[in-house]
Amino acid sequence: MIKQLQINNFRNYENVRIIMPSGEKVVVLYGANGHGKTNILEAISLFSGSSGLRKARYEDMINRNTRETYWSVTIKSGDLSLTSGYIKGENFGRRIYKIDGEPTKNSKEFAMEGSILWMTYENDRLFLESPANRRTFIDMLCAATSNSHVDNVRNYEKLTKERSKILKQFSGNRHRDTGKWLDIVENKIADVGIQIANSRMKIVNELECTELLTREFPRFQNKMVGPIEQFIISQNMVLDRENYKAELTNRREKDSLVGATTFGPNRSDWKVVHTEKQMAAEFCSAGEQKMLLSSVFFSFVRKNMQSNSGNLILLLDDVITHLDANHRALFFKYIKELVTENMTRVSVWLSGTDRATFEELEDIALFFNVHDGNVIQTPAVS
Repeated sequence: MIKQLQINNFRNYENVRIIMPSGEKVVVLYGANGHGKTNILEAISLFSGSSGLRKARYEDMINRNTRETYWSVTIKSGDLSLTSGYIKGENFGRRIYKIDGEPTKNSKEFAMEGSILWMTYENDRLFLESPANRRTFIDMLCAATSNSHVDNVRNYEKLTKERSKILKQFSGNRHRDTGKWLDIVENKIADVGIQIANSRMKIVNELECTELLTREFPRFQNKMVGPIEQFIISQNMVLDRENYKAELTNRREKDSLVGATTFGPNRSDWKVVHTEKQMAAEFCSAGEQKMLLSSVFFSFVRKNMQSNSGNLILLLDDVITHLDANHRALFFKYIKELVTENMTRVSVWLSGTDRATFEELEDIALFFNVHDGNVIQTPAVS
């Protein structure tokens, strides 16, 4: 769990230190919009093994108000110190990862210390936005259970881009060597694509098995849909490299014209249905969509706590928007139960504009006022 957070030259922060003197498990960041609450949560999310909750370029995270060409974030957890950073170079930048001051190759070793999950205000429109955003949400859950999932997604994106370039060349050049090159790339795509598809389908199946069986949180059904999933269902087949590769080969001409790979996990979508209403999530009200997503999210958290012995950090950025008082109370009640049941393993960081909306957490949370790049701890309200 986080006992101290040090931020240098990151976003709108020059030098900020946040200390949890008693190892509090719930932290509330409050203040006006645009003063840096989300930036703190983003800094923590960079220890998840991914590019963070904003998926921004590392160079863009450098504080623009200074002349520095680097940023760094250090988390102290128990006797362990983890540092994530970036140094801008003339031609390219360099990511830095350290454990107890000693360089390590990448952030995978950070992920071994536990999982980091997040929901943000941007997720409010998740069911209305593009399938890519929903895949990103499911991939975050997959990454929490598999250290290789992030790498698989990155490799898949690189390989499909390479395939598109080859197809463009291949359409006007039927040279045998080009075909062999394409075969090699497609075999790699099949290997990685199968792993991604299987991980996502496994997660959505487990979500329904561990959903929150309470009247307050809506029950849900969910599944992955797309060419791969349709192929498996229609053919009643297990997807393996041979039939995956055959499908890619059959689609070469089509994909050459489209300029994209039309068979693979990049074409999958995550669909959620409100069970009681038998209504697709995208047709539910804004509040219902928020509660559905919360139900999915906390169902996964429950599953994670049951099957994983590691620590868990939840980053909830302005997530109480669109919730009425009753549902907000329910949301906080579940957080308190989660923290109480897993005292040594779970910590929750929340953000919002008004401290008063977090009144139900006053007895367990540490409050910080965020204003213009400054973070000040404020006393409990009696």
